[in-house]
Amino acid sequence: MGVGTLIIFIAVILVAAVAAAVLVATSSSLQQRSLVTGGQAEEGVATGAEAVSVMGTDASDNSHSLEAFEMIVRLQAGSDPLNFNNTVIVLDTSSTSQNLDYSGGEAYSTLGYGVTYVKSGPDQETGYLSRGDVVKFMFNTTNSVAENKHVRIKIIPRVGTASLVEFTTPDVMTDKRINLWP
Repeated sequence: MGVGTLIIFIAVILVAAVAAAVLVATSSSLQQRSLVTGGQAEEGVATGAEAVSVMGTDASDNSHSLEAFEMIVRLQAGSDPLNFNNTVIVLDTSSTSQNLDYSGGEAYSTLGYGVTYVKSGPDQETGYLSRGDVVKFMFNTTNSVAENKHVRIKIIPRVGTASLVEFTTPDVMTDKRINLWP
């Protein structure tokens, strides 16, 4: 009876050791996955662009409406760089909504936006908004925006938070360049 008890005791210890090894391996795997998920969540919350100002151009013609816009933008504090190819600008008015993709340089059209570097940071790379960069987004609308109209512009990166700028165009637009926001 003593040998049988000893064999059962050793078997219980072996089962407990195997169970402990499985628990340690599982906890290690879960810890690794949680670190990856935490990094992705941090990138999603911290990454984004910040609008500094919005200007409208070409309102001095007889239509008294805007077709071209310029937006000065920089990175939010603590943000990772943004790739313009993965960033969309959405321009909403009461009558239209327009999605604009990066046109690949300074040129722009009603389908895309162009980018000019106003100030280059230490890590500046064409096609990216990096730490220290200040850029000017330039884009046109498919339909001109008249006086006293509500406009909403969103900058939406592939990863990170979207930036929103809302304003109402002035009651009278007769100048070549009009400050719209802030």
